[in-house]
Amino acid sequence: MYYIFLYTALFAGILPLSVLFFKKRAFVSKEPIIPFIWLTFIAALYEGIGVITPLKVGQNYWNQIYSLLEILTVFYFYFKLFQPRFKMIFLLFFVLLLLTHIISFYWIDNSSLIAVAVNTTPLTFLVLLGSFWWVRDLFRSDEIQNLWENPAFYFVSAFYIYYLVTMPLFLMGSFIFNSNLYFYDFAIVNIMATLILRILLTIGVWKMKLA
Repeated sequence: MYYIFLYTALFAGILPLSVLFFKKRAFVSKEPIIPFIWLTFIAALYEGIGVITPLKVGQNYWNQIYSLLEILTVFYFYFKLFQPRFKMIFLLFFVLLLLTHIISFYWIDNSSLIAVAVNTTPLTFLVLLGSFWWVRDLFRSDEIQNLWENPAFYFVSAFYIYYLVTMPLFLMGSFIFNSNLYFYDFAIVNIMATLILRILLTIGVWKMKLA
């Protein structure tokens, strides 16, 4: 069952970009989700290679590189989603995210899970705050929207669910990793959250208009 979910999640990682190419929007810079879609594709390729050939060398550094790109792409999505509002708040968050990423290097050689948790925590708060703002604007709008046809609904939902689920996992990562009893559960929950994220991203991209 574990490998079924794993391979499904890996395959799901290439779907959003594939749909973007089909929609002829893979290089449309005005779409705030595009950078994260590319990052998802790159991560899926790396993870796929890691399944075939274990990449023990450089794994910690890949986690740090991915965390930085994740910070930049998720931040870019919410910043563009609300532009030009909340510029000062976003600036403060950006500084906090970069400082936190620099601090996380302290744990890179000892525990990559702690480094990931340090990077993920402030990013999760940004996602929760950005998602709250988006829902608030939705209820304040006089226009009745069909959420099922709104790509942003799927993107915001994807980030909200994924980070709300995975942040506690990474915070308890060191304890779980040292306990064989819980590591399988940790892996399954993380894979399922990743799968949900990538499925919602794919649906959101599909709902985008053709170029």
